[in-house]
Amino acid sequence: MTPQQNIAIIGGGIAGLASAYYLKKAGHQVTLFEASNHWGGKIISRTVEGCLLEGGPDSLLTEKPWALDLCRELGIEDELLPSNDAQRSFSILHNHRLHPFPAGCKLFIPQKVTPILTTPLLSIPGKARMLMEPFINHKKPQEDESLADFTRRHFGQETLNRLAGPLLGGIYGGDPEDMSMAATFPRLRMLENKHGSLVKGMASMMKMAKQRERAGTAPSLFTSLKSGMQKLPDTLAAHLSDHLRPNHRVKSLQKNGQGWLVDGEAFDRVVIALPAVQAAELFAELDPEFHQLLQRQQTSSSATLSLVFDRKDLSEIPGGFGFMSSHPLQSLLVGCTWTGTKFNHREADDRFICRLFLGGPFAHEAIVARDEQALVAPALEKLREICPFIPATPRAHWLQFWPNGNPGYQLGHLDWVKEIHTHTEALGNLHLLGSSYQGVSVSDCVKQAQDLASQ
Repeated sequence: MTPQQNIAIIGGGIAGLASAYYLKKAGHQVTLFEASNHWGGKIISRTVEGCLLEGGPDSLLTEKPWALDLCRELGIEDELLPSNDAQRSFSILHNHRLHPFPAGCKLFIPQKVTPILTTPLLSIPGKARMLMEPFINHKKPQEDESLADFTRRHFGQETLNRLAGPLLGGIYGGDPEDMSMAATFPRLRMLENKHGSLVKGMASMMKMAKQRERAGTAPSLFTSLKSGMQKLPDTLAAHLSDHLRPNHRVKSLQKNGQGWLVDGEAFDRVVIALPAVQAAELFAELDPEFHQLLQRQQTSSSATLSLVFDRKDLSEIPGGFGFMSSHPLQSLLVGCTWTGTKFNHREADDRFICRLFLGGPFAHEAIVARDEQALVAPALEKLREICPFIPATPRAHWLQFWPNGNPGYQLGHLDWVKEIHTHTEALGNLHLLGSSYQGVSVSDCVKQAQDLASQ
């Protein structure tokens, strides 16, 4: 980029806000258009009954440092809140019962034999298949591979259904059978390429991790913000106040020589930080081929249901961070987080919060229709079936819908991203970024914004 360009950014989620911040810092004139009056996209925090609730992401993955670095740069380092990793454990819901996830696993890769031999999550053949992984010659396919096929190839079907599927599929809110391994978990492919066996490769990584633990430099797994995740986009918006156009849904995008017209206003360059399917609408007339390319991305729907209870009404207080449901899903309940165990400063002293994740085929229609009645009561009933210590009636609840809000990193995703890049280069002075393309986490979106500004 040449200095002092006039740049339009469309979409006020974290990718758009971070792009505006870094481009402004690099000396460009920026204007950020957002269709609503909410900044931060899926990042949304709310206080209910003296408790801090999250409708979208509740934390940052500490090993991806880009969003943490941005927080420090913005002067909110004192807001950083590590997860309570001393209490970090979770369970898998299988056959209507909660079973502890086997200890000693990194992701779903075993590092200890005894927890695998004793877990009720796997049958005897399933345990044997999992523990045979270091001794099997794994034939790697030449083409892109699904997360499901990758896991089956290394550990078998039971590990996929009861360990890997709930853990990894839950991150993307998708079906492991359709998820591209290369696009979602490239580090696991790197371990396979280097060591052949994932067990051997993870053992090598764990040695380095233990060295950091002994040195006292091992960070927590997750980091949140004391005031809620909303603090990050709010702080970015405050830095960009003179450059923001809220409640402005862009309707027209046209080429103007080497530059662009955004609703008739001239800009040298355009950055589109919208989900791919929404971005496609802007090219329906301008470039029908690009419009169809962007529409190829599949999406799934989800919702978060935060429940606030009187702590005294619980017959017991659960331990660990929560649980995930085994695959294939048997109900609308995908998982649950015990919010106050995972992070401090979330619950009032006399309150208890649990956050449910709803999705899959049993919830899709109700989420798209934003039918609260079809979700809240069945979700609470299912939770109480699993955890009878949960009271029948919460003091308050908050249901946040995300219809078609999870981008699908399906097979061929990386090739699709390359096609998009080729097309934007041909159009000229156009960039697309956000969770649809190169990572779904907050930090992934911040990293894309940093890379754009440094080009």
